[in-house]
Amino acid sequence: MYQVLLPLYFLSILVIQINEKPVAAERISSPDFSLISEYEMERTIQVEHHVRGNNVYLECVIPNFTFKQSGGLKQDGEGHLNVIIDGTRTEKVSTAAFIIHGLSSGEHTLKIQVVHNDFTKYPLEHTINVQIP
Repeated sequence: MYQVLLPLYFLSILVIQINEKPVAAERISSPDFSLISEYEMERTIQVEHHVRGNNVYLECVIPNFTFKQSGGLKQDGEGHLNVIIDGTRTEKVSTAAFIIHGLSSGEHTLKIQVVHNDFTKYPLEHTINVQIP
């Protein structure tokens, strides 16, 4: 008689029996997910925007990220945003929601870069094209 016991929780024990006699037993360890830190998790950026007149209202959602004022020691999961309008950096933003005021009529390219406290960039940015009436 052949029998295989497979516990549902990460296959933690595997036992094979032939003719009612144990032949092999092997312990299979499950991965320890508590060892995975925030910086090992993939971050994403989601940006919602609305144009009202010559202003653009933006909200940025970045999981596992805390907005801080620029400057200080590099701490993974903390930082601020660089806002680049038409290729020129215009401001540093330390909040998830903000407004870009007074854009001229026409099409503009807005790039949002996620930056560490020490001004080095995360590999994370988002570009939006907006039309101002």
